[in-house]
Order: sequence, then structure tokens, then C-alpha cells
Amino acid sequence: MEKNSRPMDHITNTEQKNHVILKYLINQQILVKMSHLNQSGMILKAAAGTDEITLQLPEAWDFTSKEPIFLSKVLARYIEIQCSFISQVDDRQIRLKVEKVAIAKKDRQAPRYPVTEEGFVNITNIVSSKTIIEANMFNIPTLVRVNFEEYAKKLNQNPNDFVSIDVFKSNMDRAFEVVKRTHKILLLEDCNDLKSYNNVDPDYIDYEEEIDDHLEAAIKKYREKKTASELIFPIIYTNELEEQIPIGYVWVQSKENKLTKDYVSRVQTLMQEMVERIKDANLTKSETRFPVLDISTSGLKIKINDSNLIETLPKQKGFLFDLFFKMQAPFRVFVRVAWWRKDDEGNLLLGVEFSSKSRTYFEKQRFEQNIEIVKQIGSAA
Repeated sequence: MEKNSRPMDHITNTEQKNHVILKYLINQQILVKMSHLNQSGMILKAAAGTDEITLQLPEAWDFTSKEPIFLSKVLARYIEIQCSFISQVDDRQIRLKVEKVAIAKKDRQAPRYPVTEEGFVNITNIVSSKTIIEANMFNIPTLVRVNFEEYAKKLNQNPNDFVSIDVFKSNMDRAFEVVKRTHKILLLEDCNDLKSYNNVDPDYIDYEEEIDDHLEAAIKKYREKKTASELIFPIIYTNELEEQIPIGYVWVQSKENKLTKDYVSRVQTLMQEMVERIKDANLTKSETRFPVLDISTSGLKIKINDSNLIETLPKQKGFLFDLFFKMQAPFRVFVRVAWWRKDDEGNLLLGVEFSSKSRTYFEKQRFEQNIEIVKQIGSAA
């Protein structure tokens, strides 16, 4: 599955589609995907003047569903063909109609070199997330829910105050939507005072500007609920790619006391502590070694045979590991997941890109020297 979208040129003309298939893809191994199924295959025929091709598969599939079938191959550029099923030729051959052909607009950023000497390049000490923390979590992970409950108790010191820590849900009041979207704090120190609804601090929401300009109606609503002061504080989780994700909120309503900026500072300190605890509890480390199949200055192709990592790594945006070249000190690298698929044996094949975090000049030189060695070994093989 291609995880990152690529700018593509789309070909719809029948003759041009035929030309691409006959020039680049005929009688070559190609990745075949349908829904969650994938295996390798080979295009045996492309009927001239039509959109029909004959595909051979190593094992039979059930083609009773009407789902599209995708064929893809990475050459200098990524090529993808979307097809629909026409008929079965025999157990392992099918006729397909080519609906779309797409070719990546750009060549690969850097040439990739296959690692031909077994064990010459591998990775280990993979540090990744057990659970993917997202902005829209329908099922709250246990480690998040437990921490939310614990820290809600720490904040709930006054029995007459309402304190809740929860994830953002759909169809919430506009105030919560604005807090989630802006990552800003909503603080109404005195719900009965018009001045509290206007806040010029850039870290805080101006209620009148962003939520509701009918302040008299808002004040009346708070009066009816006997709410003296209100706080909605966003809980921001910074993921592996340093993206800021609003995973939840602290909601406090006091019937007696004013919630001040000093109180907000206390909430902020506790939430930072809580988020760090969630992060630490959510990390897992694998010390197994996994082979690198090919390498470039911009990324790697890795084979993973660990059942837990096969399940979790495709869901990651990025992760950390040690990259080893034979008989050398490791490179500690952080990568983004670019694409993934499973091979015929069920192993995970993972394409990763190095993050933009720069290496020192010495490390960069050493890394490029190692790639040159990989290239020379491959040329001699």
C-alpha cells in the first residue's frame, strides 16, 4: 500500500496505455493488490487496440467481488494500473480491463542499490509506538483513558467543581471545536462579566470573535446553569514527526471560584506531565535484527518478519532505529514510512525515508562511503 500520495500523470488513451504496458511491464514481476490481498503477478498479454490484458498469478484468488485490482511496479518512476475483472482464463490466469494508468511525475530522489551480501546492512533497536495516537480516536487506548482518569482526580479538588478530561468527539459544542482547531485555551474567568469574553492574549480564544457574539445570551445560559467560571484546555500530543495533535481536553466549570491564569498554569504543567507519561508508556523497543534489502541516500527497503511489528509498523508515521553496516558503528536514524506491502511468505516489506534531521558532516561522509561499498559489492555480484 502506498502510504504517501505522489503527484501522478494519468493516461486514459488506449494506445498510450498499451504503449506503457508493452514497454515497461509485459512479462515482468508486478505487485497485484485487491482490497487487503496482495501477491506478485505477471502481465502475459496486452491486446493491441483494446484495454484488455491477461495476468498470471502464482495462486488463485476469489474474483467474485467488484473491487478494483491494482497493479504496480517501481522502476525509475512508480507506475500504477487500475483494472477491473473481466473473466477467468484458468485457475491462475485472468483477463482484466485497464481502467487507468498513472505514472509518478518525478524520478526517485536518489538511486537505490540492492544489498546483495546477506547481513551486510541491517537494522535493530526499533523504537516505535504500541498504539497510534490520533486526533479522532473513536476507541480511547487504555493507556490514554487511565491517565485521563488519574489526572482528572488530581484536578478535581473542589467537590462543587465539574472536572472532565476526555477526547474530542463529533458534534460537540462550537467552543470545543474551536479549541480543537486552534489549539488555544478558552478561559472565562467570570461568566457574568462581559470583559471575560474578550481576550487579546494570543494563546487564548476570544469568545466574542471566534465562538459567539451574542454575549448576553451566553451570559444568561451560564447564569441558568449557575456556572461562575469555565475553562476548556486542549491536550496536545506531539508525535514522532513532531506534529501537534489535539487528542483531548480538560473541561472545568466552577460554581463558586474564579478560574484564573494561575490555575491554567497548573493545568498546563499537569497536562505536560501526563502527555510525557503517555508517550513513555506507548513506546516499545525491538532488539531483533532485520535485513535491509536496498538502500539509497534518501531511504531504505526493509524486510520484517516479527508478527507484532508486521501489525504495527505500517500504521506508524515514523519510528527510530539503529542502522548497521557490517563491522561498523551504527547510525541512529529516524524515518518516515513511505509505503508497505507483504511478500508471498507474509513478511512485511517496508519502504522508509530518512527524516530531515541532519547528520554531522562526518556522519554524512561515512554514510555515503558505505553506500558506495554496497554499490560496488552489487556490481561485482
